[in-house]
Amino acid sequence: MRPDVLPMRLQRRILRNVTAEARRTLAIIRQCIEMDRYALTAHFSERMVQRGLFWSDVQLVIDEPQEVRSQGMDTYYRPKWIIRGEAATGDEIEIVCAVEIDETETEFITLYWDD
Repeated sequence: MRPDVLPMRLQRRILRNVTAEARRTLAIIRQCIEMDRYALTAHFSERMVQRGLFWSDVQLVIDEPQEVRSQGMDTYYRPKWIIRGEAATGDEIEIVCAVEIDETETEFITLYWDD
């Protein structure tokens, strides 16, 4: 088995309550990361530092999300998504990102603790 692919059993468990649109978007976000087509806002980077998180924490949440949901459109009329999951620290975080209309890039906007 390739190390970059989660076992199907784990994928089904992780994404059980996610819509087809959310699954598709998550695949686009993962592809953007893999192809180095993503950007972090200054605010996102500041939040990572404030919370003592690293990119590996963000990657873990994207690889093993507990929830993926739409948050409508951002100020640039791009689809905005929230990905919730557990960071390596054990803390629940929510990541807010926007996917370009042509699906060529993902921008990470902010992240916060899931209360």
